[in-house]
Amino acid sequence: MKRVRVALSERSYDVLIGEGGLSSRAFRECARSASRIALVSSAPVLKRHGARLRDALQATGATAAIPCVLPDGEAAKTVRSWDRLLRSFAEAGLDRSSLVLAFGGGTVGDAAGFAAASYMRGLRWVQVPTTLLAMVDSSVGGKTGLNLKAGKNLAGAFHQPSLVIADPSFLATLPAREFRSGAFEVLKCAFLRGGSLLALMERTRGLRGASPRDLEAAIAAAVSVKARIVERDERESGDRALLNLGHTLAHAMEAALRYRGMTHGEAVGHGLEFVVDLSEGMDLASAASAGRMRKAIALTGARPGFPARLADRAADLVLGDKKRAGAQIREVLLARPGRPVIRAMNADALARLMRAWLAARAARLSARSAPEGPSRA
Repeated sequence: MKRVRVALSERSYDVLIGEGGLSSRAFRECARSASRIALVSSAPVLKRHGARLRDALQATGATAAIPCVLPDGEAAKTVRSWDRLLRSFAEAGLDRSSLVLAFGGGTVGDAAGFAAASYMRGLRWVQVPTTLLAMVDSSVGGKTGLNLKAGKNLAGAFHQPSLVIADPSFLATLPAREFRSGAFEVLKCAFLRGGSLLALMERTRGLRGASPRDLEAAIAAAVSVKARIVERDERESGDRALLNLGHTLAHAMEAALRYRGMTHGEAVGHGLEFVVDLSEGMDLASAASAGRMRKAIALTGARPGFPARLADRAADLVLGDKKRAGAQIREVLLARPGRPVIRAMNADALARLMRAWLAARAARLSARSAPEGPSRA
């Protein structure tokens, strides 16, 4: 089992990667020290993996967990779901020595973490992610939050977990599309780091051909990339903006689609492609570097197209991005793999570029799928 330490003074914690995390000393100590445990999950996750987690909790000798079931997907990250969680915590009699246990994908983790941050001004919580996306992204770094109609993650708090357990064996039942969604977040980290992680992604075709050892190594490397950045900038006043690589466009696309029809990772894949095109167009990235990165994106897998009719809506949503400061947005560009560049860009100009890119991409996809005309004999 691999261990990545997120060193944040008194808020430090470990990310345990590999099988055996639920029987680790760290998990036993967290569970045993809790007066009550609120298990926040979704019905599909509990059906597939609930018995395994309950057995692990029973083995620790901890008190029985109180189940708090959220809707699956982005429906978990609403004010309504947050209110349901707080009511459940109060009805269960949680106190300041209680523990919130987030068990599921990234949306469950975001919602559970925000409820833990806001109930009694902050409860301890542990993350047990069951998707690749959550293991390499949302479970690390302490970002919690909800979506609003105006945009993604506009309500939230920084609240670091006490422990993260990333067990790749949970991924055996993950649908291929959800696995691919997480692979795009690993690719984001590979673009930030370059070197061996990008080579692994290329060699395994975006983890599709990864062995168990490859997968564990990729998760550990991606977590390490994020941990080192979070240690330097816990609350995103500087370098942590690097982790938003590809996310300005991705979040706008998701919100424009009302969080339906495209996974977060798929949207990030589009966002990464836009950043590569923009970086080359601004003469920041060479044609060779841009070509290598585009090939890596293509290897990671197919993504659904984005309707041209929603390009204007997505561009308008960029202007409400939480990273905006006055007339500017800090966008992360790429000179080459391993060399990201944070560039302050005019928000209106960036929105226009994204609108044009989305419209042009939709037109190209439409042209490819159009039926051929009558043949000329």
